[in-house]
Amino acid sequence: MKINLNEIPEQGREYKFDRSEKELTPCLDDLIKGAAYTTEFTIRPLNSRDFEMKGWIKTQTPEICSRCGADFQFQVNAKFHEFLLPKMDQPRNSRYSHVNHVSDLPVDGPEMTEYEGTEFDLGEYLHEVIALAAPFNVAHPQDGSVECRIYENPEGGQGFSVNKDIPLEKPESPFAALKNLKIN
Repeated sequence: MKINLNEIPEQGREYKFDRSEKELTPCLDDLIKGAAYTTEFTIRPLNSRDFEMKGWIKTQTPEICSRCGADFQFQVNAKFHEFLLPKMDQPRNSRYSHVNHVSDLPVDGPEMTEYEGTEFDLGEYLHEVIALAAPFNVAHPQDGSVECRIYENPEGGQGFSVNKDIPLEKPESPFAALKNLKIN
């Protein structure tokens, strides 16, 4: 679904979408597999070309627990705050082609997304928001309501640990056999 940014009034425009409105569903269905979703956001112009978008999306994605291997629905509650800027050409030797030090930016600050022409592809953007919301090792939430069926961490919340009191045997050097070798 594409939003024509030229049609947004100066005071901004609010958008609300859910599963009952079929505009975003085809873009998101490969991630959410028929789950319900709700999104609300506002887009307002900053000037004639740049826009600010704030909002949230709530849905579920089918995942496999990295601890026990069971299927479960991962809850996605993602907030976003973006600046929408027109896509600019970046020749190799231009001043915008050098390293961007994004690590210096505050974590909770706004991010930047480029759009082409006068339209912003909302479906593609929300697809990425949902995909990035899942952690690297997806696991059941540790809120006490749902537990992994197989995995039990003996030190609740501590992760795995190594017992340093166990003496380690030094393996014999592979070159020790050469000491006994006699060359004629």
